Amino acid sequence: MTDYNNSIGVKRIEKNFEDSTDQFYSRDTVLQEKPKRKIRFDHLTWIPSLLYSRLYRVLPRIFKDIFFWLTIIHKSPASNFFANTRYDELRTLIDIKVSSLFLRAVPSNFLKDVTDTFKKGFYSTNLGSLSEIDLLIEDVVKYSSPSHAGARPYFKDGKNKKIDNSFSAYYTFSREDVKKINLIFSKILGEEFNYHLSALAGYECSLHDITYSLSIVFGENSNSEMHQDTYASVAKGFIYLQDIGKTNSPFEYLEGSYKDASFRSIKTNNAVIRGDFHSSGSTRLRGEDLLEALENYRLQSFQGSKGLFILANTAGYHRKGKHESSKPRILLACGVKRRGVISKLIFNFLSIFKTRFT
Repeated sequence: MTDYNNSIGVKRIEKNFEDSTDQFYSRDTVLQEKPKRKIRFDHLTWIPSLLYSRLYRVLPRIFKDIFFWLTIIHKSPASNFFANTRYDELRTLIDIKVSSLFLRAVPSNFLKDVTDTFKKGFYSTNLGSLSEIDLLIEDVVKYSSPSHAGARPYFKDGKNKKIDNSFSAYYTFSREDVKKINLIFSKILGEEFNYHLSALAGYECSLHDITYSLSIVFGENSNSEMHQDTYASVAKGFIYLQDIGKTNSPFEYLEGSYKDASFRSIKTNNAVIRGDFHSSGSTRLRGEDLLEALENYRLQSFQGSKGLFILANTAGYHRKGKHESSKPRILLACGVKRRGVISKLIFNFLSIFKTRFT
């Protein structure tokens, strides 16, 4: 009991996990009085987005392909007609080209390293001990209701066969705590970080645009398969809150796979044509497809000490590494807003203008 009382943050979560995983989804772990959510003016901006997504869901497949071609919501061709064309490859190439425009806004002293990040599809650094966020980690488990955040206890092969001993819980930090985390990290990360983040996202953004969730994962889940999140560039981050080795689910990434529009689109199109809609949007690589990818691209397995911060363009192929540890993997999952090609184009032109004329 003394060890438990003296432990905070990740150590306490590990001890709780040893006792029972049920408590992580129990309503008793959430504070009786959750922070009151006031209706803000910016909530009104959600209405167009809700209507937009509702329209997308009800449209016939071929109309989705026509009217939502360059949008972020349209992850893959919906109809076999367009899956049999270079539709997906063309829009992927357009997104890569538009995303690369941001590099023209990068100062010359950072350009070489940031261009390398853009080509590889990832960037990493170390934030140190992170003891300052221990109390925030404890709080989020108390006030936030957990979700699976896409890490389901089955593979996305349409069989829905449950994976034994699979557990995942994601707790989203409040706006106030996100600001506190970013303030802490801003004291560690320099100006160059924002350029790497923007290169991976495909448009200008910064540390203060990042939002966070606490991720507690054990065993295998739907993210254990090699996959891409969508056709268009998107930046996600993973901050290790423990030392992570090869046995406790290191983040793994196929270097440079984001830039191969031909390979990616062929695998997505094939999934659509064979009716594999469970995985075609965030295309999974299995069997011969996976072996081919592992031959084409270098597999980066990010193993390192607590505080390791990995940023990745998750339009490239990635996965959660194999879990063979008796402890859960605990990290901060984070990211910035996803933007479609048109939005990126506007942002990047503004960034170039600001760099050259101000």
